[in-house]
Amino acid sequence: MRIRPKILDILELASEILRNEFNEDSYDKKRYETLMIANAITIAARQLEFGNAPEHAEAEALLSLLNFSRTKMSSSGNDNSNLFSIICKDIRRGKFDKSGAKHTALRRILCDSAYQLVREYNPKYLKDGMVELSS
Repeated sequence: MRIRPKILDILELASEILRNEFNEDSYDKKRYETLMIANAITIAARQLEFGNAPEHAEAEALLSLLNFSRTKMSSSGNDNSNLFSIICKDIRRGKFDKSGAKHTALRRILCDSAYQLVREYNPKYLKDGMVELSS
């Protein structure tokens, strides 16, 4: 059996090479493009690391909040963006107003979703202690 390198190892190596490829004498445009590519690779690596679990957990929370069954949603081909679209319509109708019972549940789902996105796209922001999520 052929030994295959781990995809995360490859992505990290590519990111490191790109980040170190250019020095102070490099052209600004090329440096910027290279850093953007390296950042995209790093984000992809983090997303691979997290896998689909965060999206599945978010979908389950949204389905529960909307009182939808998983089978109904799977058969219609809906995903989280469609669930959020439904939530947005319900927000406009006042179904999640602060006085409503589902307001707190929706707030928690949105906070968790935002937190996960920051973990994937800019985890340094969290390490600096700059984000405080309140329930």
